[in-house]
Amino acid sequence: MSVESLKLKNLKINGGTQPRDAISNQTVDEYAEAMRNGEAFPPVVVYHDGASYWLVDGFHRYHAHRRTNKDAIQADIREGTLRDAVLYSLSVNVDHGLRRTNADKRKAVTTMLINELVAVDEDGKPWSDRAIAKQCAVHHSFVSRTRGSLSPSDSENSSKPRAYTTKHGSKAVMKTARIGRKRKPGGMARNAMKPVLGHSTHVKKTALELPHDPHWAAKGLLSAFGAEFARALITELTNCLKGTHQ
Repeated sequence: MSVESLKLKNLKINGGTQPRDAISNQTVDEYAEAMRNGEAFPPVVVYHDGASYWLVDGFHRYHAHRRTNKDAIQADIREGTLRDAVLYSLSVNVDHGLRRTNADKRKAVTTMLINELVAVDEDGKPWSDRAIAKQCAVHHSFVSRTRGSLSPSDSENSSKPRAYTTKHGSKAVMKTARIGRKRKPGGMARNAMKPVLGHSTHVKKTALELPHDPHWAAKGLLSAFGAEFARALITELTNCLKGTHQ
């Protein structure tokens, strides 16, 4: 974590890290006027994934800087993936800044329910109502009501693949179309299996580019696929290295 001056043009604001339902133009105007009068503001919070700087806390301050024609802003920079950034953003305005509205809270909860980057925990399992409530700083009954109000189209939107950059610079594509769904005994998800050239069997494929450094490659895999997959992969890699894999 470090505080540095960052160019506004280098900040990414379109990664789903805007925690509010809407930006208040009145608040932006008030902040901009205060800035013109020389008032100092705390640094915004930014997550750096190795390639991009994702703004997670301070969107009103960001827009006020732009309104006053400033080209840089003081930023508290933290290392992490876009997933880390989205999760952090869900409760950033609980104890500071413009008070959260119910619409803001609903947006945070909905993000954890349908945004494929954060719709499952580190083990690849859907979040419980209480886990979402803790992350978003709301009551679990509010989560339950929000979950029940989602339309089928909301759920369908969460199934779209999303490309993102890990904090180590690797590219990954996450698909969660069937997260939380039960598969029929003996059944197979349609189009879930794709052939791999040179093999008679079929395997599920996810696009992923990894750095050559094994340490960062391991962290990239863990970030993209979760702990359960990583543990299974370790077993298979060990078998391959021993020459016992059939």
